[in-house]
Amino acid sequence: MADERQLFSQRGAQQPARRGSSDGVLWLVFELPAMPYDRRDTPSLIFESDTTVRRVRNYPANWYDLSDDDLIALSWTA
Repeated sequence: MADERQLFSQRGAQQPARRGSSDGVLWLVFELPAMPYDRRDTPSLIFESDTTVRRVRNYPANWYDLSDDDLIALSWTA
């Protein structure tokens, strides 16, 4: 898991990102391009905190404009 988190952090540093907070937890949210070995071949929206990483594959194009609460609610969708 640590290697995966490091990969996400490195990718996040290269992509436009948004910082937000919910319930005292700070989140970094960014798009991760499709990986060559990913059969779905679609980008993901990554939600990263100090203790958690979430991936959302279906998200609105205007995700960057969502409120913090709406953005974090999106992180709970599959």
